[in-house]
Amino acid sequence: MRDEAHLPYIVLIEDNEADIYLLKLALRESGIAYQMTQFHNGEDALLSLAPALSPEDFQVPDLILLDLNIPRSDGFEVIGKLRANPRLAGVPMAIVTSSPSPEDKARAGILGATTYIQKATQLDAFIEGIGTTVRRLLAGAPERTQHAGAGAS
Repeated sequence: MRDEAHLPYIVLIEDNEADIYLLKLALRESGIAYQMTQFHNGEDALLSLAPALSPEDFQVPDLILLDLNIPRSDGFEVIGKLRANPRLAGVPMAIVTSSPSPEDKARAGILGATTYIQKATQLDAFIEGIGTTVRRLLAGAPERTQHAGAGAS
């Protein structure tokens, strides 16, 4: 059994409970073990991820999964502010959204999103797409140098 301190730490910023369930299902069905902190709006995510605490009390995530259409600071604002934070600038950030808009995809890329995943309408395709993308992003994530036990939930 893996020690929780060695599990990838994922931050999920999503307000739709059904999508949260499906994202977690996709990770589980893909065999990805993880620790996760969830936020249901952009404002809470930004407040929590701004490392106001001392560096040893702040756990830098291995991956951030973010919906664009979230309340209280939309996904674009969240991307921009997280990328402006030197401690979070290199964290892979996957946009997981239902938006097929090329403009949204381009804007997310300009702001610093690592990848843009349009939510598949078929469950098998959704699980496959999320699992493959998360596994790839976690494989390329830099080693964490922060304390693994702080801030996890």
